[in-house]
Amino acid sequence: MDRMTVPRTWRFPAAHTILLDNGMRAKLVDMPGRFVASVAVVVDLSTAVETPRTEGVVAAYTAMTLADAPHARAGRVSEVAKAGGMITAKAGHRGPMVLADCPVLELPRLLDALAVMLLRFEPTARSFDAHRRLVAAELALEAGDPVGLANKLLHESVLHPESRYGRPLSGTERSWERLTLADVVELYATRVSARQMTVVVVGDLSMLDAAGAVAGAFGGYPGRDRPAVAERPPAPGGGPRLVCRPGRGGPQTRLMLGCFATDRLDPRWPAARAAAELLGAGTDSLLNRELRRRMALTYGIEVKFIPFFSGGVFVVSGAVDAAHSEQAAEAILRVLHEVRQGGVDPDLFARVRRRMVAGAAELYESTLAVAQQYAELLSCGIEESFVDDHLDRLGSLDVARMADAFSGLVDPDRLHTVAVGRFDPGAPADSALAGLERG
Repeated sequence: MDRMTVPRTWRFPAAHTILLDNGMRAKLVDMPGRFVASVAVVVDLSTAVETPRTEGVVAAYTAMTLADAPHARAGRVSEVAKAGGMITAKAGHRGPMVLADCPVLELPRLLDALAVMLLRFEPTARSFDAHRRLVAAELALEAGDPVGLANKLLHESVLHPESRYGRPLSGTERSWERLTLADVVELYATRVSARQMTVVVVGDLSMLDAAGAVAGAFGGYPGRDRPAVAERPPAPGGGPRLVCRPGRGGPQTRLMLGCFATDRLDPRWPAARAAAELLGAGTDSLLNRELRRRMALTYGIEVKFIPFFSGGVFVVSGAVDAAHSEQAAEAILRVLHEVRQGGVDPDLFARVRRRMVAGAAELYESTLAVAQQYAELLSCGIEESFVDDHLDRLGSLDVARMADAFSGLVDPDRLHTVAVGRFDPGAPADSALAGLERG
């Protein structure tokens, strides 16, 4: 193969960074041939600003920026929709994130709508009451949904009780008894300005002056300094514990096992992701081979390392045969021990690793995926070079290094176990589940 036909090594699309006079940052990512542009706006507004009384106020601000945008906004959001664009907003523990897209030539109109939406925030009592009703409905639904309830119980068990990361982003029933519209107004007035925002624009930027469009939309808003917030990273909550709750009647139990883990900046992160992929990504993964194909106890098991800021959570989850939920938990622990000890077919691991590395180019084919990844990295203060470095380290992994890193992150004998549905906590003396503290 001559050098003209050697495949080019894929690299994450790079950004050109500019700084507006008001302190707002913009990252411009040129992806030739992408005529639908995507925009992400990241707001540096961590839930660390919340008090126990105001839990949920960051999520309320996030939702209300969009809910109030069509009102008293001269129709800007409606104009974007008519031009084929969309705007969505979501909250995270590190702050709000607004995602949008539109035809490239409509970018000035979209950016103008986003600037008005975020920096001329005029919340209404109507949208606040609507959000309050939505949160109440979500909390009520969670209490009766095995998936939502199990996830809530696992995070509460794994994470320290005072960790904001272990509680609902939208707030709790107790906090919503006292949360008011005035709290949302005060949050915006004291914590939000252009200086606390970064906008990412992705698309074929050769078609217009993207830098000029960003400056024209956002540059006229003041960039006020805001008091620094001391971040409170998540912390482990002790354990392990066994938490059982009755679920809806039926033949399945929602089973989750997990522990406090790590985040993207840990050198072991590539090994962690590879282990999760090997264990629970698809029907051919190790846990699905064992529990689905051989034991017929589940329709599927999923494994994830969920990164936060300075920490994270390792989670194994799935719906299992209720009559054999203890057996399913034992099988999960057995497979985790095998991976921890390096008992993995090297050829299987090599296929998993190649799939993960090769899949990155397809994963980031769309402008929306690139904008989302930039937003995720920005929210945790991670440089864009992370993606390429991560893939390089992932590509050099072997079974031994994966197992060594995994064994340092996950001890199967110290996992918290949550079951929503039928589960027998009276495990035999020789069971790996024996001795778990009842939650």
